Amino acid sequence: MHSGAISPNRQLLPFTHSLSLDNPASSDSYLKTKVVISIVNLGLTLIYLALLTFSSLKDPFISISSVAKNIYLQFLIFTFSIEVVFALVKFPLDYFAGFTIEHRFNLSTETFRKWLFRKLKAALVGSVLGAALLIVFFFLLVRYPGRWWLLFAAFYFLFQIAVAQLFPSVILPMFYKLKPLSDNLLHDRLRALVERFGYKMAGVFSFDLSRETRKANAAMTGLGKARKIIISDTLIENFSAGEIEVVMAHELGHLVKHHMIKGICVSGITGLVGFYVMARIYAGYASALTVPLSSLTAIPFLALLLTIFGIIAMPFGNFLSRRIEHEADVFAIANTGMRTEFAESMRKLGKLNLTPENPPAWIEKIFFSHPSIGARIKAALSEESDRPEDLTETAR
Repeated sequence: MHSGAISPNRQLLPFTHSLSLDNPASSDSYLKTKVVISIVNLGLTLIYLALLTFSSLKDPFISISSVAKNIYLQFLIFTFSIEVVFALVKFPLDYFAGFTIEHRFNLSTETFRKWLFRKLKAALVGSVLGAALLIVFFFLLVRYPGRWWLLFAAFYFLFQIAVAQLFPSVILPMFYKLKPLSDNLLHDRLRALVERFGYKMAGVFSFDLSRETRKANAAMTGLGKARKIIISDTLIENFSAGEIEVVMAHELGHLVKHHMIKGICVSGITGLVGFYVMARIYAGYASALTVPLSSLTAIPFLALLLTIFGIIAMPFGNFLSRRIEHEADVFAIANTGMRTEFAESMRKLGKLNLTPENPPAWIEKIFFSHPSIGARIKAALSEESDRPEDLTETAR
């Protein structure tokens, strides 16, 4: 459960001074810094892809890929060499965002060596998953040039479900040590909360988020029997049992109201429309170049289109995300009655994660996937949170 701030996307030397986590100026400065870095990161991505598309910058990458005889291997070499070069170019920004800034604001607990190792590990996992997506995409582009967008949208829909299923048991343990919650009373309390709605869990686990940051988080991950409650050790250390319960009731609200499935469906529909529009534009571009859709000469333009579409879709996706997060907040309070505990948990999340209670409206609308801390506290203390229909909500 995030506090609603921008996720640190990417991350100079750590500064020795620290800022008080209770200082509103610290959270405002941290947020604005993250926003600027996110905008710069997007700008660099667009510039890089535009250069690849409209200049000879792509030629060396095409030459490198030509050492392979298989067209699929050529495509993978082409795309991954482009990614590697961009990662190296952008490394100073990533370092500044993910290491320097986190230390400057007294949030990171990692040494540079550990930070770099975690970043490389994430890149490796992302590359494996990305390779699977890329191979399917290119296969469809080669074999079904008229329908590739439809078939790939369907595959991507199933891919998201598969990743959601594998995440708690395969991907998450690569980055954190999960262990059964040692507090038996809290464990039973959370399990009872979930089973009250007819759901079964693989268990309640804590994970060692403190190895990298002082921030706190909690989530319900996985689907079906693989579903797990995971709580960061930083949250356990700083929150009372009641506050943890209401936080998990929020996560349960996502489950009861089928937010994950709804989100995947909305993503699938949005992706279908987006891929259709991009396919039409891309077909015209490839035709103008008189090359097939699978030509490496044309591929960077499609990557540019995907990035532009992602930027355009981001505010819409975050708007929908804020709506379902609000629904989960209302559900949590209605089914626990813990108004005060919920409000206090939000305040603590804001302090731990350096999220300002009342950020600038434009930043919230564009970048926030959750309502602001201030809005969540205000909603929690209003009468809306006691609606009877939420009290009788049951799982199906």
